[in-house]
Amino acid sequence: MNKFPKVIFSYNPEKDKENIKIGLKTVIEGRNPDPELKKIIDLYGNNPKDEEILSFLENWWKDKELIKETIIKQLQEYWDSIEEIFFNKLSEKIEIEENFYEIKKIDGFLSIRYGSGFNSKENWFAVSVQNGSLSNARVAMHEIMHIFFNKKWVEFCREELKLKEKEIWDVREASTVLLNSWFRNLLINLDLGYPEHTELRKNIIREWWPENKDFKKIIILASQYMKENPEKSPVWNK
Repeated sequence: MNKFPKVIFSYNPEKDKENIKIGLKTVIEGRNPDPELKKIIDLYGNNPKDEEILSFLENWWKDKELIKETIIKQLQEYWDSIEEIFFNKLSEKIEIEENFYEIKKIDGFLSIRYGSGFNSKENWFAVSVQNGSLSNARVAMHEIMHIFFNKKWVEFCREELKLKEKEIWDVREASTVLLNSWFRNLLINLDLGYPEHTELRKNIIREWWPENKDFKKIIILASQYMKENPEKSPVWNK
């Protein structure tokens, strides 16, 4: 019996809407909108109603069913070919073996947004219609790593390291730079992260991981860095 979750890609307008709302929240906090978010904001403002977003999506996807089906089919085929490799290594590297057994499925939902959000309680993440299959596979790795970071490490960050929520966000985001090392044979586009995290990510992948090979130690070192360098967090991370 496979102990790992099965990742299933599909389209759901409600989840597309939720991914849009995740993006809109960051815009309200000061982040520049991606092109599709800007179109929605231009039409409905920064805080559109659910029915307005769903109407926008219905119009956006009109006569694009073949595109949707093709993207999902190609991405699922590639992901299926690397899924076991990915989960085997990820579970070992970030010490989450016990967390796999309780999760049978993780959903990857296609979205019109350029950006991708995730929900660790409901076990889903978004990928973008704007990306090809290899880029979306990288996004999937990134968001799945976030999901399991939340399940395994968030309480450690809160209780043991006394991190604020914005500091946890920074550590979680920056740590995905390790995907570039762990899965370099499966990636075309590197996981680049946010410009503000450039120095932190360099420390993680060039110094701390090669020296320690210990994800818990990475979290501790990254947490210390963010406490000492709060200006290295994006200004819209509030």
